[in-house]
Amino acid sequence: MNSSIKLRQSSPVTFGLVVVTVAMLDLWSKSAMIAWLAPTRSTIEVTPFFNLRLGYNPGVSFGLFPAESDLSRALLIGFALLATVLVVWLGLRSRVWIERLGFALIAGGAIGNVFDRSADGFVTDFLDFHVFGWHWPTFNLADVAITCGVTAILVASLFPDSSTQPVEDQSR
Repeated sequence: MNSSIKLRQSSPVTFGLVVVTVAMLDLWSKSAMIAWLAPTRSTIEVTPFFNLRLGYNPGVSFGLFPAESDLSRALLIGFALLATVLVVWLGLRSRVWIERLGFALIAGGAIGNVFDRSADGFVTDFLDFHVFGWHWPTFNLADVAITCGVTAILVASLFPDSSTQPVEDQSR
């Protein structure tokens, strides 16, 4: 791998661009879905197993531990921000590019959800998968990014090969 690719893969600037891009795409998609779906309160069937359906999550993943008071919302936001700082720190310390990408995806998704929750006390969800009448909990692009980030980190740890080998960090 040439040094310019190594620099881009390990650059804190690239890490930050991934984080900001994920957060912005997440917030834009939520805003678009609210504008599109909220006025009619409709569910749009995209495929036999996938709908666009607006939902609001006051808790953490899958609606667990709903934050119903101002204090519980503030605590949830504070915890999410602390966890995001930890994820960014781990990501910037990582020397394996796929692992670093995973941390950036997680941080971007977390920031998108934190901004969304800070605005109105809940997280907006709109992706609804279902089969035989059973619906997976509705989720959003931030959740997709977080899941992909965790998957990337697992791949980096379980299948070390040439694609996950450490790269020189030219920024230090």
